[in-house]
Amino acid sequence: MADDPKPHHFNKSLDRGLHVLDLFTRNVPSLSAKEIADKLNIGATTLYPFLHTLASHGYLEVDAQKRYRLGLKLLERVGELNQVYDVRSVARRELVTLSRKISANARLAVLYGSEVLYLEQEEGGPAANIILREVVGLRVPCYCTALGKVLLAYLPPQDVETIIDSLDFAPFTDNTITSPERLQEELVAVRERGYSTEIEELQLGGACVGAPIRNSTGRVIAAISASFLASRADDKELERIIDRILEAAADISAQLGFKGDNSL
Repeated sequence: MADDPKPHHFNKSLDRGLHVLDLFTRNVPSLSAKEIADKLNIGATTLYPFLHTLASHGYLEVDAQKRYRLGLKLLERVGELNQVYDVRSVARRELVTLSRKISANARLAVLYGSEVLYLEQEEGGPAANIILREVVGLRVPCYCTALGKVLLAYLPPQDVETIIDSLDFAPFTDNTITSPERLQEELVAVRERGYSTEIEELQLGGACVGAPIRNSTGRVIAAISASFLASRADDKELERIIDRILEAAADISAQLGFKGDNSL
């Protein structure tokens, strides 16, 4: 942990639980509680809460011989990761087309905890928002970005509440949303119209429109956005950008197997 910039954030209990999962490999597909305890050099009394918790969440399974193995929840998580890679591959082509059509920076992102994680970007030239250029791998707040609003809007209500409760709503500009109530109102509007907007909430001079990406089951797994100069956000130009990004989002979702209305 010498390289950890915030060692006081290190959770020893979670670390030990993850070490339990790391013990299972192709060559060691199952272990008894005693074998796990011996490998971790801890007592059974200390170990059993970890095993019970991991099993209750599906990350471990126990057979009739009281041997533990990795649970199906991990396979589910692998499926989620594969979906991210699938959407990146599909979206990359559409982002190029979108950025050229509207001279905007086209971006793909997912929700990473309470933040937006950028996965792809295609630059759109001098008429695009040039304030944030290199964004792939960058994380930004969800409450003051078009991408974040879209990704929040289509989460289950309980998950939205949990994330909102964790936010500090730091103001970046005078236009930044700074209250849970205002954000909830914005999310209702996003769900009603099928897209999000952000004008100078994260940075002065920047504007953005976001739209959801759905998988074959209809679940929103990512979002794309068009980022451009706020001076272009007049009614006619903004409407044109919204139309193009909704088309691109629908095309990406269709290529991922979604057959419904992408705006619902």
